[in-house]
Amino acid sequence: MLKGLFVAVDAIIFDFDGTIIDTESADFQAWKAVFDRHGVPLTVELWRQRVGKVVHNGAQGVFMPDQYFAQVKGYPLSPEELRAQEAHYLQLCQNLDLLAGVREMLEAAKAAGVGLGLASNSDRAWVEHWARWYRVWDYFTCVVTRDDVPNAKPAPDMYLRAAECLGVPPERCVAIEDSPTGMQAVIAAGIRCIAVPNWLTVHLGQPEGVALTLNSLAELPFEALRARF
Repeated sequence: MLKGLFVAVDAIIFDFDGTIIDTESADFQAWKAVFDRHGVPLTVELWRQRVGKVVHNGAQGVFMPDQYFAQVKGYPLSPEELRAQEAHYLQLCQNLDLLAGVREMLEAAKAAGVGLGLASNSDRAWVEHWARWYRVWDYFTCVVTRDDVPNAKPAPDMYLRAAECLGVPPERCVAIEDSPTGMQAVIAAGIRCIAVPNWLTVHLGQPEGVALTLNSLAELPFEALRARF
C-alpha cells in the first residue's frame, strides 16, 4: 500500500542483511543446528529479538544465542563448537541468492543515474566482503556502516550520513529495509521507506510512516518505483 504524495527519487539507499542477501536466515540455521545437537529448542520467536539490531555482548534487548544456551544448559558451548558454528554460518552465506528483484533494481537505478547507497548495522568488513562476494559492491557510491556513525539504527545517523554522502536531500531519497529497527531509522531521517520484510521480519510489525510494503522488490521494478514516488 502506498501512502501519501511524493517528490522525485534522486537516490536509493539499501539496507544489507535481510534486504540484499538473507544472511539472517543463514545465521539462524547455523545456530539452530548447534542447539538441535544439544536438545535445546531455538524458536523463530526468540531469534526475532536479534534481527536488525547491532549484535555484541552487552547489547540491550538483543537475543544472544551463546548466552541463552548457557542459561538453559548450565554450561557454555565449547570454543570448538563456537568455531564450528561460525564456519557453518559462513559456509551458508557463501551459497545464498540475492533477494528477488535486487539486482534488477540496482542495474536499472545505476543506468538511470540515480545515486545508490548502503546503510548497514553490520561492520564495514562484513558488508564489503559479502557485497563483493555477490558482486554488488560496485553499484554503491556510498556505504555507511555501524563503524562510521556514533549511533546505529534505529537512530537516523546512518541514513543521514548516506544521503549527505550521495549529495541528495533526505526528502529526495528512498530507502529499502526489512526490519522495524531499520524502518525506524529511515523514517527518523526524513526518508521515504519501502518495507520488504522477509520470513523472519514479516511478523515484527512496522512503525508508522512506512510509505510502501512489498513482498519482494520484484513487485516494484525501478521504472514503477519512479512513477509511484
